[in-house]
Amino acid sequence: MQTIRQAFIILKQNPLLSTISILGTAFAITMIMAIVITWQTKYADLEPEVNRSRCLYFSAMHVQGKENKDWNNYGKPSAAFMKECIQPLSEVEACTAFSTADVALVSLTDGNNRLKVDAMSTDPDFWKIFNMQFLDGRSFTEAERGGEMMSVVICASVARKLFGTVEAAGRQMLLNREVVRIIGVVKDVSVTAKDAYAQVWSMYHSGELNVTGWWSYNGNRTIAVLARTPDDFLAIKQGVEKRVKDVNAGLEQRQIDIMEQPDNIVAHVNHVWSNVGPNLPMLYLQYGIALFIILLVPSLNLCGLSNSRMQQRVSELGVRKAFGATDGTLIRQILNENLVLTLIGGAVGLIFSYLAIYVMRTWLFTNSQNIGTAGDFSLSMDALFSPMVFALAFIFCLVINLLSAGLPAWLATRRTIVDSLNDK
Repeated sequence: MQTIRQAFIILKQNPLLSTISILGTAFAITMIMAIVITWQTKYADLEPEVNRSRCLYFSAMHVQGKENKDWNNYGKPSAAFMKECIQPLSEVEACTAFSTADVALVSLTDGNNRLKVDAMSTDPDFWKIFNMQFLDGRSFTEAERGGEMMSVVICASVARKLFGTVEAAGRQMLLNREVVRIIGVVKDVSVTAKDAYAQVWSMYHSGELNVTGWWSYNGNRTIAVLARTPDDFLAIKQGVEKRVKDVNAGLEQRQIDIMEQPDNIVAHVNHVWSNVGPNLPMLYLQYGIALFIILLVPSLNLCGLSNSRMQQRVSELGVRKAFGATDGTLIRQILNENLVLTLIGGAVGLIFSYLAIYVMRTWLFTNSQNIGTAGDFSLSMDALFSPMVFALAFIFCLVINLLSAGLPAWLATRRTIVDSLNDK
């Protein structure tokens, strides 16, 4: 309590310097926490993608000539590749193949209430990997594939616009002018959920699972593989490589290449091109450099402010040393007093970071896959208010405090008692 009272006395004595110090800390924390929250939103286990840490991904496929190496075809894997090379592995708990959400037209069966929506085709295991909140009905199962009428799941906003209620299970609608049956309604999914996002989910045709030649392994699907534990990642990778080798042995003119896949979640999100994998070391280096600069530059500026405050307190420090206070005691107290101001700035910065993320959310999370989507870039409360976010904010406050106040405090306490008392 004494430290806190002393910190507020210093704040009142030097309101301008203290305000600049708090705002400088707030600015640094705002930028740092914006990076942290963005990272959390993209890569952490958040609804509906609650299994990111247990998932591996295939999003690219390379087919090459066996003899003519100049013959190359780059694309995406297929459902048949998943069935032949991934599903048989014992370490795989579930796997799903899904398309990128694309524009589709839905309406009532009489043609009214036409809407443009983002539609995806997938399979029943999709609902085992992605945790959707059903408001009405259920997910589709294998038994509904190939029925007389296609079964679909829609999101709540589409149900409200079409029927005025989310209780739409059992009703019919037109999907690209085809009559389909709605069997479930789920809570809207944010566009920030890279793989789970869509507004309408249907099942792809069972024919996509059949293998008729090398072309059957090349498709338009992304495959998410749920491991029983992250420890199974290596076994899954080796198992897929072995099965790919067996498939290639049975092909005559072509061979398939999975290009060092599967990817973990970080590699998957940054796997933009089908013919070039992500450069993860460069990605981590860029994040590291950004954090270092954001920490260093404000800390150097705040160091100057702290040094100015120390010059005003040299006589006080001299008196305290004359009464027996050690250098270590004085440095600890100065750091503790400065930490109070730093924490105030950190709290302000955390609030600013939430505002910045909210205002810039569309710009931060827009990519080549979700440009022009109809959904909302809503943010998960788990990403904004997770214990990790608060812990990291506190740690960065400690680092800024140490960098900005540590050196001035050490220099001030190095002066002799006589020099300190005679300081003007």
